[in-house]
Amino acid sequence: MASTLQEALNEASLKFAAAGIPRPRLEAEVLLAWAGRYTRPQLLARLGEELEPAAAARFWPAVERRAAGYPLQYLTCRQEFMSLEFKVTPAVLIPRQDTEVLVEAVLERLDARGSFVIADCGTGSGAIALSLAYYLPNASVYATDLSPAALEVARQNAQALGLAGRVTFLQGDFLAPLKGLKLDALVANPPYIPAAELDRLPPEVRAEPRLALDGGPDGLRAYRILLPGVPEVLKAGGLLALEIGYNQGKAVLELAASTGAYRDMVVLPDYGGRDRCFLAYRREE
Repeated sequence: MASTLQEALNEASLKFAAAGIPRPRLEAEVLLAWAGRYTRPQLLARLGEELEPAAAARFWPAVERRAAGYPLQYLTCRQEFMSLEFKVTPAVLIPRQDTEVLVEAVLERLDARGSFVIADCGTGSGAIALSLAYYLPNASVYATDLSPAALEVARQNAQALGLAGRVTFLQGDFLAPLKGLKLDALVANPPYIPAAELDRLPPEVRAEPRLALDGGPDGLRAYRILLPGVPEVLKAGGLLALEIGYNQGKAVLELAASTGAYRDMVVLPDYGGRDRCFLAYRREE
């Protein structure tokens, strides 16, 4: 067994490479820094030092779990999103870089000086809601989720980011907790993976909450609920922004058009050029 940090890093990197993990060295560094309670720069400056027993006791079991396909973020309980750090647990979906496209699109359309009322449906870790609250300092944000465990993680993230006073957490399904509100913007990253595809997903993704992944038989169940229902809680001229699956742009545009409730509908691509966001404004009455 490795005796120095360098040897531990090398051994874990080889194990991850053999397991088919795409960035084995980087993931080994992240996991070893977590186990030793270092930052990555601190770790890289100490590679000749001994691997302490307490760090080894955290590191090697985590290496085995990661090599078996358990998500790195659930092991370290951390994920960066929009340059902010979020706690993540198996109760919440792991925030992904592609979802930053959704948040950035909303920020581009709302004046940072404005006093907006915004809702995030299905908030999970709170990554979307809290990012919007952070970068729109005069906004009031509502964050809903069906899962009480997810809401607790989101509350902890709000507290850690100093945003607890500006975000209201509501438990319930989709739009139900928002009845009676009139929002300037509604944002959501709903479940959109077709149910038949769930068991074929990589092990890392299958470890995430099924509730946050399962989009029903064709992946569009959430959009059939949200698109007709959003006008009840969104002001005339208000912004709707939804994350969508990589091949769902046409279908979501058609669903939205069938309601007659939206104008200026557009599908935006992610960094890989695939469908990722649907944006529209509620028609003025």
